[in-house]
Amino acid sequence: MSADRALISHRDYHWSLIVVLLGIPASQYPEFEWADRAAIPTPAQRRDALTAIGYQAAPGKEWEWTEMYPDPDAPPAPVELIAAIDVHPAGGEGP
Repeated sequence: MSADRALISHRDYHWSLIVVLLGIPASQYPEFEWADRAAIPTPAQRRDALTAIGYQAAPGKEWEWTEMYPDPDAPPAPVELIAAIDVHPAGGEGP
């Protein structure tokens, strides 16, 4: 059994978190959006957001950050930051 994957992204000037669930339409993914649009969510805020939507980080896993460039051929533009971590339902033992 594989773990689900949580993703945080900064897009359209806001931070949001989703849990990607295989075999489920994207419109039904659990999600959370932070009210503070500027600040990168702290580790505690990320943990609290996961808890709020019923998930927790898989044991021993840490957030992995990457940059995405909307259009590498366009003039300099802000990058999209994306973080990912394996998760499982809160209260579950995970994979």
